[in-house]
Amino acid sequence: MGSRRNVYQGASSCYGRYEGVWVPGSGVTPETLPSFIALIMRDVFRGWGYDEEGCVKVRMDVGRGISRLQYLIALAKKHSGDVGKVFTDEALERLYKEYRMPPGTRVRLAGYRDSLDKVAREVEELLGVKVEKEYHEGYSKGRAEREAVAMRR
Repeated sequence: MGSRRNVYQGASSCYGRYEGVWVPGSGVTPETLPSFIALIMRDVFRGWGYDEEGCVKVRMDVGRGISRLQYLIALAKKHSGDVGKVFTDEALERLYKEYRMPPGTRVRLAGYRDSLDKVAREVEELLGVKVEKEYHEGYSKGRAEREAVAMRR
């Protein structure tokens, strides 16, 4: 069994290692929560994501996606109760059924230019939100080469 790894946040997360995109910042806060939600919904839509036990690809069905969302929302509420004002039960229901986030939701992703542009475009089309991008210098390499570099770390 591999070590537990952050799936979405930071350049060393599963997303950072294998897709060149990640949620910037530290921890689940009201500011970072929409970005986590955007990537989870992307995983649900495409049907697969990463597991935290070593970044192994896993099937991402609606049930697993909802479990991840509930866990993250609970963490954000624990750290700052005002998240419940935005992600109400009605907003979550709409998210599950229509793949839409509340109007004015701020999604911010970081990553390497080509990868970030691609994922941001997918998220914008899927969820109907504008993604703020934070570009980082780094790989202009293909996925296989990024994976080889990540595995050496």
